[in-house]
Amino acid sequence: MYNGRPNMAMIIRKATVEDAKQLHKMMLAGLEDKTSEAYKANIERFGIPEEYVRRVFSLEALTKAVKDPKQLFLIAVENQKLIGFVQTIRQNETTAELDRIFLVPEMTGKGVGTLLLSKTLETLKREKFEKLTVKAGRDETQARRFYEKNGFELVEETSIQAPWGRELRLAIYELEIKS
Repeated sequence: MYNGRPNMAMIIRKATVEDAKQLHKMMLAGLEDKTSEAYKANIERFGIPEEYVRRVFSLEALTKAVKDPKQLFLIAVENQKLIGFVQTIRQNETTAELDRIFLVPEMTGKGVGTLLLSKTLETLKREKFEKLTVKAGRDETQARRFYEKNGFELVEETSIQAPWGRELRLAIYELEIKS
């Protein structure tokens, strides 16, 4: 029975090239189940072409992200199974952008995302970052609640042209990293 806390066997650590291989396989497997909530909530909802998702989660792209010194790529592992990840990208000397946070569906709502975010903030703080930004879809109520619950403040609502040609309505959040 779940007690409201992640399993103590869970660890959060920097991703390796081996982790990128596992993540690549996991994300491609997720593309195959078109009835899954993850598929519906992301690919279907935002009209993201599968070829774009395959490119973003290609082994080459993930390996590059893991190795890039301007990116922080942390994974959550429980019982030797990858259950989530967070990726931030340095924007300048004091600001990073939370590019992605992902959990396997069965881990949603169990505190894993909050732990990934907390570990990210600890690392950014040590590296003297002052601000973390994130963009969420304006209609992504679950994601927006998560960011707001964790102290992010809404700074702007805007629309952008996505790389696949569709207009995306975004909410932009910022979080001051306290020293």
